[in-house]
Amino acid sequence: MNAKKFLAVILCLIASKTFAADNAIRVTQPAYHYMSFYVYKPANLPIDIYATFDGYLVYKNKNVWHYASYNNGLITKTGYVVGSVIPQVVKLTPYNARVSSAAPILGTQAAEPESPQIIYTPPEAISTSPNYSPDWTRDSNFMSISKWRGSVDRVGVLSRPRVPVAWKGNYPNVIYIWTGAKWKQILPRNNFSSALSTLRREIYSLTVETNKANLLHWQDMDSHVLAQYTNSWGYEWLGVINLGSDYR
Repeated sequence: MNAKKFLAVILCLIASKTFAADNAIRVTQPAYHYMSFYVYKPANLPIDIYATFDGYLVYKNKNVWHYASYNNGLITKTGYVVGSVIPQVVKLTPYNARVSSAAPILGTQAAEPESPQIIYTPPEAISTSPNYSPDWTRDSNFMSISKWRGSVDRVGVLSRPRVPVAWKGNYPNVIYIWTGAKWKQILPRNNFSSALSTLRREIYSLTVETNKANLLHWQDMDSHVLAQYTNSWGYEWLGVINLGSDYR
C-alpha cells in the first residue's frame, strides 16, 4: 500500500469515530480525489487553524487544506497538502490537545506558555533519514529549482512515469519535468490550459525520455525527502500526481 492510500485509510478510520458528528466539521480535500475528513476547533488555536482527530493541525489556503506543525508553543504552516504525505514520515509534530481556554492574539505574548503562536515561514532545517541521501540533493541542476519563485510555487511527483514536476498557479506558463540530468520545460498550448491537461498531452514523450534517462528508480523515500525540501523552499507539496484525475 503506498503512502497516499495508507493516509486515506487512516483518515477514513478516524472520520468513522462516533464522536465525529458531535463537534467536528466535515471538510473536502479537492487535491486528492475530493476525499473527505473531519476537523475540529480547539478553543485556543488561532482562528484559521484546526485539528484532525489524529492530532495534527491543518489550515485552509485557496480551498486546499494543508498541514501545520506544532513545536514548543509555535505553529508552523507548511506546504504539505493534506493527503500528500504521511505526517510521521516528514516528521510533523502533532498538537497537544491539553490547551487553555484563552485564545492567543497574533503578534503578542500569549497569556500562558502552552498557548500556541503561529508563524508563517516554513522550517529551514531538512530532517531526512541519515541512511538515505539521494544523489539529486547534491545536483546543482536539480536544486536550482529552489530559487525559481517567479515560475514555481508547487512541486510533486507523477505517478507514471515516476518523475518530479513543478509549476506555478492553476494555469502555468511553463511546467518543469526532471529528466535525470536537467529540468525539461513544457509549454501549455494556451493561457487556459491546466497543468494536468498539458502533462497528459506530453505523457508519451515524457515516458520515453525518462526511460532513456533511467530515472525509473525514483523511490518513495525520494519523494519523502523532496517533500521536506519543497516545504523548506516555501513551495506547496502536491505528493503523487495521478494524471487520471483532476487537481484543482
